[in-house]
Amino acid sequence: MRIILLADVHANWEALLSLQRAEPQPEAVLFAGDVVGYGPDPLHCVRWLAANATAAVRGACDEALLTNSDGLDDEARATVDLARRQLPRAAVSALAGWPFNRTLDLGGARFLLAHGTPARPLGADLDLLTASDLALSTCLAGQSADFVVLGRTHVPALRQSGQTVFINPGSLGQPRHGFPDAIYGVWDDGRVQIKHLHYDHDATAQRLRFTHLSPEITDHLTEILATGMG
Repeated sequence: MRIILLADVHANWEALLSLQRAEPQPEAVLFAGDVVGYGPDPLHCVRWLAANATAAVRGACDEALLTNSDGLDDEARATVDLARRQLPRAAVSALAGWPFNRTLDLGGARFLLAHGTPARPLGADLDLLTASDLALSTCLAGQSADFVVLGRTHVPALRQSGQTVFINPGSLGQPRHGFPDAIYGVWDDGRVQIKHLHYDHDATAQRLRFTHLSPEITDHLTEILATGMG
């Protein structure tokens, strides 16, 4: 069974289109949160995930759109406000239907999805490469799974702790680890790979310039798209 693992799409339709071209027929799609924020095309991205994700959870930007909660940086706040103005009621309802945690069985394995961690879905930046085994166990909040799929950091990572494999598939829409490619994961009958996709990030940057965001915010978001550094 071939499963696509996604996180942090961040309203980047060009990146999502590149994924659709590269992976036209996955058997399942799992999404670890943050479809809105930072990018110019929230509606296309919400509709795609609502139609194609087998399971999805909310991220911090998604929750901020739904509840008007704050704690976001200036770029996230401005682009979440943009998404709030653009999304029709049906799209907002689709987002509201996503839980904070989701457990499901696919391909003979149990998957657990959360944006930050299962214990703190919206409030934890978990570095899978440096976290202790105790920290990883604690972050599960008493839940168990063969594979735990997380987002939030925008940095891809794989880590096995005990019998559990922790996966951050990186950010499809706004990678921040030094490469501007769209990043995602593939689970193929128990084998996990992190994949990079070249896409037209200049097209996303051009669409940002038509959103009437402030020049400072547009310039910073364009720089992140071009360099892969936040």
